[in-house]
Amino acid sequence: MSRGDCSTKKRVLIVGTGGIGKRHVRGFLKTGRASLSVVEPVSDRLKDVLDSYSIEKGYADLSEVDFSTVDLAVICTPANVHIPLAQQIADRGVPFLLEKPLSVSLEGVDRLIQTVAEKHITARVAYVRRSSYELIAMHEHVQSGKIGNLRTCYMNASQEFPKYRPDYRETYYAREAMGGGAILDGASHFLDVLVWFFGRPTEVAAMYDRLELTGVECEDSCLISVRFECGGMAQITMNQFQKPNVATIELIGTQGNLLMEHSRVKFAADDSGQWETHDYMEGMTPLEAHENRFRMQADMMLDTIEGRPDHLSTLEDARLSLLMALAAKESYKTKRIVAI
Repeated sequence: MSRGDCSTKKRVLIVGTGGIGKRHVRGFLKTGRASLSVVEPVSDRLKDVLDSYSIEKGYADLSEVDFSTVDLAVICTPANVHIPLAQQIADRGVPFLLEKPLSVSLEGVDRLIQTVAEKHITARVAYVRRSSYELIAMHEHVQSGKIGNLRTCYMNASQEFPKYRPDYRETYYAREAMGGGAILDGASHFLDVLVWFFGRPTEVAAMYDRLELTGVECEDSCLISVRFECGGMAQITMNQFQKPNVATIELIGTQGNLLMEHSRVKFAADDSGQWETHDYMEGMTPLEAHENRFRMQADMMLDTIEGRPDHLSTLEDARLSLLMALAAKESYKTKRIVAI
């Protein structure tokens, strides 16, 4: 089946229909290439998603699903149950897309990776920023040598989180054991981007705290520094209470800099103050652009299970991102640089 040919839609099972699960539902429906079923144990939530979207079937429990009728599973549950659910699905030989972060600990991670390898299963982790025109363009520029050798990176990912998730106190975000907080939930997106651009990390140092948000156990702010095997260095700054929505990534190479500001990518090769600029999502708000990334991610995942190349995060990539997140937590607790 060629891309865009809807004669044979892929049968996609969405596991979990909270806020992120619904974004995956919308993303896959927008592709026109998938027929959807959902698993949702909360009856009111299941009824809501069945009433609101074009869903073929709804299940209250994963045990009710006939996996011979599933081409792809998308796991959208809290991070503390990612690995056991993914293992159940991998044991059945079904391809899957797993929401980020991979987990809240390393328990069961290597067994899952081994099962996926032994069964030759297509598996990816939903770090949705890899499914954006602007970051794909930046990655291609780096690979082509546009900025010379990549040496350092500065990231700032900060926003008024309660504006976008007013229910944050009632969700996984509020609980450290479920993968909440600025590091595992928010900054992990950018840790994954660093793996994509720099490769394997070797050292992490961090500070973090809950500076403003109330009703949560977790940090709402963090400063993370990372060193990589290639010799490069990077720094992530994040807070989740400021009013402006800021998402910047600056890549510094030996021949120039690339600067991403939301969907705009700028390039400079001198100190004139002049930047070449291209806006990849012109006219869209940050929230509209984010929704579009879920459609792109769904298309990319459908391409992947059909044997086409993709930019999505592998389980091995996501394991490195998790190692960095856990090392960041350990670094501030122990007041030392943590080797990975």
